[in-house]
Amino acid sequence: MTALKLALCAISSLIGATAFLTPSVEDYMVKERHAVPQAWKAIGFANKDEMISLQIGLKQRNEDLIERHLIEISDPHHERYGMHLTAAEVADIIRPHDDSISQVHGWLEGHAIDDIHYSPAKDWITVIIPIEKAESLLQTTYTRYEHRDGHLITRAPEWSLPAHLHELVEIVQPTSSFLMLKGGAEAENSGHSLKKRNIDETWKELDGTHIHGENRVRGGDVADPSFCNTSFVTMNCLRTLYGTVDYKAQAADKNSIGINNYLNQTSRRNDIAQYLKEFRPEAASAADEFDIVTINGGSNYQGSNMSILRKHHYDIEGNVDSQLVLGISYPTKMKAFNTGGRPPFQPTSHSSTNTNEPYLEFLNYALAQEDLPYVISSSYGDDEQSVPYSYAKRTCAAFAQLGARGVSYLVSSGDAGVGADGTCQSSDSLNTTKFTAVFPSSCPWVTSVGGTANFAPETAAESFASGGGFSNYFAAPDYQRTTVDRYIKSLNGTHDGLYNKTGRAYPDVAAQCDNHVFVRAGEVDTFSGTSASSPTFAAIIALVNDALLARDKRPLGFLNPWLYNKAYTALNDITIGSSHGCNTTGFPAQRGWDAVTGWGSPS
Repeated sequence: MTALKLALCAISSLIGATAFLTPSVEDYMVKERHAVPQAWKAIGFANKDEMISLQIGLKQRNEDLIERHLIEISDPHHERYGMHLTAAEVADIIRPHDDSISQVHGWLEGHAIDDIHYSPAKDWITVIIPIEKAESLLQTTYTRYEHRDGHLITRAPEWSLPAHLHELVEIVQPTSSFLMLKGGAEAENSGHSLKKRNIDETWKELDGTHIHGENRVRGGDVADPSFCNTSFVTMNCLRTLYGTVDYKAQAADKNSIGINNYLNQTSRRNDIAQYLKEFRPEAASAADEFDIVTINGGSNYQGSNMSILRKHHYDIEGNVDSQLVLGISYPTKMKAFNTGGRPPFQPTSHSSTNTNEPYLEFLNYALAQEDLPYVISSSYGDDEQSVPYSYAKRTCAAFAQLGARGVSYLVSSGDAGVGADGTCQSSDSLNTTKFTAVFPSSCPWVTSVGGTANFAPETAAESFASGGGFSNYFAAPDYQRTTVDRYIKSLNGTHDGLYNKTGRAYPDVAAQCDNHVFVRAGEVDTFSGTSASSPTFAAIIALVNDALLARDKRPLGFLNPWLYNKAYTALNDITIGSSHGCNTTGFPAQRGWDAVTGWGSPS
């Protein structure tokens, strides 16, 4: 009898464990394949003992409902306008079904993975495991790849899941994404002009004299518009040109703005202090007062070691963005989010390698916070086709959630027009000639900012081609469809076949991008790129929010329905220039919206 009981107990235990047994190889099916972009080459297999932080994205519920909420609360004519959702409300809407969570959890336990971490909405699972175990989990092989610029990453272009999980798991990263964020941090290698000057040399060029002491015109003084110099665009010029120079903030204690720093960038306090003292003296204290949040091992090196500074490109992007934001929006509180995620792959046994995509790291962090800046600017992007559709779709959905929270998220549109000459082919085996879109500008739930130059009149960027075009991943949203169809019709068939006429069109707006004066490593330089346009426009939106908050109104939140509905009438329409590229003239600027400067610049 005892033997029978033991046997039954053993059978019962076995039956109870079957739900968590490792699926056989035959149960697996390929979930995703993504072609390796031409700029990358395989250089060897990954170290099997290396630890990897794997993020598993479960299919979210109610994606359409989030988008409906977003459009309603962003439409000035809707009764729910400005009624932004809380972190808990968003999490409750998108939380996966309990059965989905249970099945994925069981799959992981079946592979002897028990250290499992969930996001607040339980839509993301994070596990830190050896690459060898990740390969077994996903029936894949991780390979080391080198970019032509020398960067190294570890990826698995094809990966699989058990068949029963295909509808439950939407994305696993890092696997197939070859996202190669670009920003002003890499301007030294981009052909853009970076002119090193000391401050007196700069002022001599600006006003034709060598002025000292109290007679020197400084940032914050109302200057004659002729003070704007196309070779050296100062803070005083921007504030005068865009009409903010006389605005006095009224609700700084309620207001906030943020910037994204990636690629080991930070916002260097010494450089910011020097810039503000020279170009916005009353704001100089802000250099020590803004917050820096490091996420996923983001860098915040504030030292003076030139070897480290060179490695970090002198924090060009972090400095340009923060100096523009603080210079325009002061005394609005600023927060810099420094997110790690794309370092060279350096195997060290049993240590966690920071290989996750930084967008996911930042967005997952941000969406878990109760309080967020009302405006965030990001000056990074990459070719849309280098990003797997699953990754782009999930990231874009997170931007929609951020918008539903009441955040205006602005991004630069890129610096290669419709595509850099010689690079305009599809990444599949067909190598079809086509214009290349930029992600995340191609996401309908962000506000894309193109670049302008000159002053009388303001034109599209001239020293490079401001990014603009049409997504091959995302359809044109309703808020812009009529406007974009009108523009396409005006082209009379020009470039037919090279772009997706039904895709999300960008940019939405524009701002000055040529020859911005900024400070890096203690010296005054100039910088050109739409990396300067996004923080400029974002800072002006922060001042609009200030005026709203002072009247006990809600901040603007997601801007695009408002922009396309009526706010475009307050912008300066840009009608000169084009987004040339791909050995073509690209798209032309013209009256109304266009795929070069959107609706135009602040006026």
